[in-house]
Amino acid sequence: MFRILCWACGLILVLAACVPNRYQATDLIISHRYALLVTDGVLLYQWEEGTVEKTELRFPPDSPFRPRSLQEFAERLRAQLEARGFALRCFTHNPFPILGGPQYTLRLARGAEGVGIHLKPLEPVDTYRVEVAPADPDPPLSCPAR
Repeated sequence: MFRILCWACGLILVLAACVPNRYQATDLIISHRYALLVTDGVLLYQWEEGTVEKTELRFPPDSPFRPRSLQEFAERLRAQLEARGFALRCFTHNPFPILGGPQYTLRLARGAEGVGIHLKPLEPVDTYRVEVAPADPDPPLSCPAR
């Protein structure tokens, strides 16, 4: 009897481990030019101003892909570009609202090609504006987004 009970418990555990996860993540393209994706982002607005691709998005509160901070979000975008051969040239992080923050700026380059990314959190929580644009591969020390 004990063996049957142990076998049944083991079978239940194995079957429970094989149940597929019902969470379906989607990818949102935030830059067609540089093929930047955000996993599980929900598009609010997307537009272009000249060469600047601007996207406003939010993450669902229950998303396992929701970044914990502005810096983590920036690092995810940086990793995508580095995987395509770009190298970090500079970054700025301003966490102080009194100085126009919070915001995060990245500049990366690959040969003579440069890209600037500007991230800014919006209201409500987990909502962001991302601006992606071509930029000079040799940015000044102030590291502007463009």
